[in-house]
Amino acid sequence: MNGDRLNRKSLNVTSPRLQRLVDRSIDVLESLLQDREVSPLDRAAIALKILEATGSDLRQTLPSVNVNIPDSPLVLGSYVQMENFLSPSENKQALQIAIASADQFVASTTTTGAVNYRESSILYATKFPEYYKFMKGRILETLPQVLSQLKHPPFTVAEVEMQLTAHHNGGYYKIHNDSSSAKTKTRTITYVYYFYDEPKAFTGGQLRLYETELRNGVAYNKETFKTIEPINNSIVFFDSRCKHEVIPVSCNSPNFKDGRFTLNGWLRRG
Repeated sequence: MNGDRLNRKSLNVTSPRLQRLVDRSIDVLESLLQDREVSPLDRAAIALKILEATGSDLRQTLPSVNVNIPDSPLVLGSYVQMENFLSPSENKQALQIAIASADQFVASTTTTGAVNYRESSILYATKFPEYYKFMKGRILETLPQVLSQLKHPPFTVAEVEMQLTAHHNGGYYKIHNDSSSAKTKTRTITYVYYFYDEPKAFTGGQLRLYETELRNGVAYNKETFKTIEPINNSIVFFDSRCKHEVIPVSCNSPNFKDGRFTLNGWLRRG
């Protein structure tokens, strides 16, 4: 351990039992510096709580210690997929909105302005305000269950962003995450609701969710990934920091209605 060892005797503790707790707390503080399996912040918080229980003033009793806490990256990659998320009629209504608004879709873009990185078209939620309100309500109703399954702490939702995205033949979206820019950093949970005409007229279009390592606030995707099928009337939730991509779609039909459609967006924290 770098620097001086913590001074156990300087803590003013009268009970042998409390002294043992102090000793064990200091051991935890020292051992966490070598433990890469447990978050140093979590281990330190536990140890400091024990020290607080002794009534000790740490600012006075502990010497200055110069330590280097090892990098402990956070790894993400979990997701929640729910099938039959809407009733058959609600699912059909989403497709009807897409088909009726075919001439109002616009070409998709990326926040970085990269070219040849994404091929799809977008219908913004302002074009379907009533359905947006309905879908937003369903998503927020489901959120507590989703966060529990993702082991994600609760947060205050400041905004639910939504758009209707269409992928036709050759459509794709290369590896990216949804919260890496100044404008998107408050995006916390990403959701993707799949719908399309049946029988399905396309192949491909799977969501590939990469195991993502966060180091010093930067997301790095690993080579390992999970492939999620775009099942009609299913919805997927995952951490917006996770790297992911849309595998290219293959569709021989020239009809707009035969594409791969999603209602997708982000829950922003307050």
